[in-house]
Amino acid sequence: MKKYLLVSALAAVCVSNVFAQEDPDKYYIRNSIYVMKLDEVASNEEYAEAFKVMNETFDSINFARNYERYNDFSLSERHIKFEELPTATAEEIKQFGSQTAVDKAIADAMVSQGLKNANTLSEYEYAARLSKWFEQNKVAQKLVAKWHNVPGSPEGSTEWDKDLKTIYELGLKGLSQEAYDNAVATENKTSMAYGAENKLLANTYVCVNRYGYASAQEYAAVATAVAKIAISHLPGIAQLAASKGLDLIASKIKGYFVRANAYLFKLDWNEDLYNKFYTNYWENPQGFMDDASFKLAYVGKSSKYAPAAISLKASTSLEKLIARGTVRGTDAAFAALQRDHEEFRPMSSLHVIDGKLAAYIGLKEGVKAGDKFDVFEAVRSKKDPNITEWNKIGTIKVAKGGVWDNRAGAGEVIEGASEDKSDKDAEGANNKGYTEFQGKPGKMGEGCMIRLSK
Repeated sequence: MKKYLLVSALAAVCVSNVFAQEDPDKYYIRNSIYVMKLDEVASNEEYAEAFKVMNETFDSINFARNYERYNDFSLSERHIKFEELPTATAEEIKQFGSQTAVDKAIADAMVSQGLKNANTLSEYEYAARLSKWFEQNKVAQKLVAKWHNVPGSPEGSTEWDKDLKTIYELGLKGLSQEAYDNAVATENKTSMAYGAENKLLANTYVCVNRYGYASAQEYAAVATAVAKIAISHLPGIAQLAASKGLDLIASKIKGYFVRANAYLFKLDWNEDLYNKFYTNYWENPQGFMDDASFKLAYVGKSSKYAPAAISLKASTSLEKLIARGTVRGTDAAFAALQRDHEEFRPMSSLHVIDGKLAAYIGLKEGVKAGDKFDVFEAVRSKKDPNITEWNKIGTIKVAKGGVWDNRAGAGEVIEGASEDKSDKDAEGANNKGYTEFQGKPGKMGEGCMIRLSK
């Protein structure tokens, strides 16, 4: 089987090696994401109603629209019940991480203040138990099968599609009709799909969200504990001043907050597994679902807080505030995973609006003032003119006051919202409908893609 073929191809022929200034998304093969939720019972009766609203809100989120820079590659099951998670030994948990200085600082702060959530499992235990749940429920095998099955086949079945339609649709959608027809005439269809297949499967992710509800006291304790670790290297006087500033901010945090924890896993896929799949199972699919070689690898976790309500007393706006906090917390935790893991970061198209460089991303995607983004242009591969490559041509920086506030409910004032004076990222954000960057359009402009720099 030919190893490298049509990942994506030119839709318009240019005299130069660079593509014409048209929609670059046509040539960009996205990562794929399957978003799930871990269902837990509220830690106390006071939070029970909030948990109910958070659960309903999760079910209402259109992830294909919210995270449009990813392929929505979800299975039918969106929920995992906490009580159905298998247990994990200390040795198994250790494989996912061990307590850091920040973890210890948070735990100490929670315990010292007698907070309600001080005795929850460690984040590493959650990750270990989720990983075992995936193994027991054959999630990796189901995802591999979904890529290769006839569209519409039952989950867990092995009804291989000789035309690999799912891979064509998501991986080769950038092909021009001319390039597609030419490929069909010169290659068998399985060979044609190969180039996109490994890229698509190796960039298939599962993100599990776990929600909690927190008082201002807990939120402030966590935030200050983390911040004090960050300033611990400062000289004594500077550290004291910074610490006082943190305490002042903490004193201005009031109400209740949605806590969103996100655990990211990635389909383990490589050339050896590719060869094993086609050698052992393509002509003989029996036994594929029981092959433990196919699994999900743990990538990392994130945790974010989003403001909800000033109190838990019934009001006409309480449910709406909790729902908004749930969506914002989900987006923030997802954006934190992108920031922490470069391979998970998506590209976004760059535009020129009113003579300025701009992109339709903002606070929802975790963009901050001063962030730097690498700029890429699509070019023809020198090895194979049918293959699209992305070459870095420069770097741009978010302009002062240029971040767009595109979070859920942005600009909407709802009575009874919690007070959070610690959100510096939102200060000075605009409502223009896009984020602006420094610099003048030129080579970097329409037709380019951008991605957060390292």
